[in-house]
Amino acid sequence: MTRAGSERPRKRGRRPKTYEAVLRATSELLESVPLAELSVAQILRAAGVGRTSFYEHFASKDDVVVKLVRSVSAEVADGIEPMFERGERPVEEAFRDGLTAWMRIATDHGPLLMAAIEEWPAVPELRRAWLELLGEVSGRLAALIDQDRAAGLAPPGARSDALAASLVWGAERAFHVAMSGHHDVLSSPDVIVEPLLQLYVGSIYGRAVKLRPAR
Repeated sequence: MTRAGSERPRKRGRRPKTYEAVLRATSELLESVPLAELSVAQILRAAGVGRTSFYEHFASKDDVVVKLVRSVSAEVADGIEPMFERGERPVEEAFRDGLTAWMRIATDHGPLLMAAIEEWPAVPELRRAWLELLGEVSGRLAALIDQDRAAGLAPPGARSDALAASLVWGAERAFHVAMSGHHDVLSSPDVIVEPLLQLYVGSIYGRAVKLRPAR
């Protein structure tokens, strides 16, 4: 109990959730600031957190970006699930749904992923995260190729791991070009879904697909 006439100590307002605030601020800053020019000080100002609080959660600005990339990786894994768990659905339908979700998620996180694509060769932590992200997708695709070849649904061909990696890295490059605005035909991630569908289904299953008209 407090003494008569004394004031109870004021309850402080809830402290901002530092982790989420930093992730959100960094994502927003990458819309206008290149990763190479981004500083921890800028993140602190945008997130409204102190330096000590920041370093309780993150080792560096690169660590923030890596954690963001890993979060997006989990979204992508969920989004492309139709490609691997298609059940009785036609291959084309399952791949279209998976590729559409992949490009939508990537577009939603466009500035972050563009920064990752452009900077991963120079940032060791980011390189590991990026190679892991694409490696996980490639591994799942290679396993699907082996499974469908064994079932007689896909013809023999190039090594499944090399084919899968080529397809996944090709999608990464197409997305980068589409987001950069440097190509008249590959003008947006939406535009590359049908070509990627033809590329994936044609390469894996050896057949053409009925494509939707370009919008």
